[in-house]
Amino acid sequence: MADSAAATGKRGFFEELKRRNVLRAAVLYAGAVWAFGQGLSQFSPALGLPDYATRWFLIAAVIGFPLWIAFAWFYEFTPQGIKRESEVAPSESVTHSTARKLDFAIIGVMAVAIVLLASGYFVHRSAPAVASNAETAAKPFAPPADTLVVLPFANESGDPKQQYFSDGITEELTNALGQNAALTVIAWDTASHYRNSSEGPQAIGQALNVANLLHGSIQREGDQVRVVVELVNTRTGAQIWSNHYDDTLANVFQVQDRISASIAAALQVKFAAARSAQTVNPQAHDLVLRARALTDKSRTAAPIEQARKLYEQATALAPGYADAHSGLARTWYLLTEFSTLPLKDALPKVREEANKALALDPRNVEALLQLANADDNEGRHAEARAGYERALAIDPSNSGAHVNYGNVLPLQPGLAQYLEAVQLDPDNATAQNNLVVAELDLGEYAQALAPVQAMMRLDPASPDNALGLALVYSLLHRDADAVKAFDLARPDTELAKALIAAGRLTYQSLLDPKLRAQALAAVDTLRQRADLDPTSIADVIQLELALGQHSTALEQLPKYCAGEPVGCNDLGLNPVYLPLRGDPRFQALVKQYDTVSKPAPTATVAPASAAPASSPL
Repeated sequence: MADSAAATGKRGFFEELKRRNVLRAAVLYAGAVWAFGQGLSQFSPALGLPDYATRWFLIAAVIGFPLWIAFAWFYEFTPQGIKRESEVAPSESVTHSTARKLDFAIIGVMAVAIVLLASGYFVHRSAPAVASNAETAAKPFAPPADTLVVLPFANESGDPKQQYFSDGITEELTNALGQNAALTVIAWDTASHYRNSSEGPQAIGQALNVANLLHGSIQREGDQVRVVVELVNTRTGAQIWSNHYDDTLANVFQVQDRISASIAAALQVKFAAARSAQTVNPQAHDLVLRARALTDKSRTAAPIEQARKLYEQATALAPGYADAHSGLARTWYLLTEFSTLPLKDALPKVREEANKALALDPRNVEALLQLANADDNEGRHAEARAGYERALAIDPSNSGAHVNYGNVLPLQPGLAQYLEAVQLDPDNATAQNNLVVAELDLGEYAQALAPVQAMMRLDPASPDNALGLALVYSLLHRDADAVKAFDLARPDTELAKALIAAGRLTYQSLLDPKLRAQALAAVDTLRQRADLDPTSIADVIQLELALGQHSTALEQLPKYCAGEPVGCNDLGLNPVYLPLRGDPRFQALVKQYDTVSKPAPTATVAPASAAPASSPL
């Protein structure tokens, strides 16, 4: 060992590094790390590796470098294996041979690294979508200046049970602001999801692409109400305007109009007062707010029936309260969707209450919409179209009006209305639903996937949404994904659970025919239930067609169309019903109900797995 030390001293430190191939070892290590890092970066998405994998690899490489250098200094490869350099006699040393091998290894590693670098460059160059996304992310946030979202006002009463009151006032204010044609106002359905959100105004503004955000608080004590409001610029986070209002509950509409006028002034847009002279019976108003809270999110008959009774109490207390009558009209219509109440029995009540509301307030948008809905369901499509147009002229930010208007238009203009509705209210499941149906009718199956996934996210309790997602996957020939769609469902009623179970079995049987008999039995049991509402009937029809039970499905289709005419307005185009298009009975239904297209010509029947039937989604 002493001789070796002496030799080291005679040669000099740098020459000794070269002799022991430490420099070559360092270059080889660096090249290997570079090559492996290139490969890890390019292939980690395909391998499902987490984002931090590359970072930890580099940390480990840095820690390992001095250990590698120390190894190269103290050890040498010999024909007899790895030995300490001090134990190798000069006659046994093969450092020159090792040097050549290291040179070849360095060349190989560098070649691999260069190939990976070049391939990564060309892959990125050939992926314009990635570049486009990066450009979009880097693009400055510049929403239209006339856009606004009203977040749920905080309930300052100290009683969580009063949440319906603060929400109701916020929703009314949102609707009042939406009637200003100079503003585009995000719908309450979407805005309400930001209650108690930890996100700041800028993040919410970017998510909804709005320039202005209104938030505040409401406190009710006896017959007095205090409303505190603040308007914020979402691009800068700066306050534009704020104020507070103290008044009686009877004058709550006047308070809303004063807030609307102040916002219009702050944003320098024209304000048109809608109801500044109105006062309201506080008890009746409270009943309306309670009823509205029940109907806003309900998908079952019980809470809607409860809301109907509250509206009737409100109209009895205040016969001159237009919103109570229009709310009651809407509730009668909702009962036809979520209960077994026949449409023919409900529509006269819808018309009666809507007409009472319009006699009291000719600009009552809800009443106009319910009358137009009645016209549409009774085949008076020209009258329905005029009603929707009048509602939109008063309230251009009303997403529901855009959805319903799209139902009476030809396919392409209807699609434009659905897109407008989704922009105003991205969390509106009905708007997303109609967008899905329009894309399917146009044959754009891939385009239908995103909105149907949004529906599933918004309402996982709905079996109709799971069946809709399964349908789209099936049309895209992704049958395994169609089965997985039911794993996302969270049914909350016995009927919903039965529909999900039958749906899963049906789509599993398309992959495994041995399950067909079991699926048929489950669907047959569903068909015989007495609690099927129109949407559930459509779901059963979808499953029957998926299983090739065309005759049975066709027997039920007239009942569904009679109970939900709007759901049958695209029979001639909807790919769901492709297996039935050659049947004269189906063509008769197309002629009777289809308002979107002309009757489709007879077509070759597609396999059930490619085009199972759909509910109206």
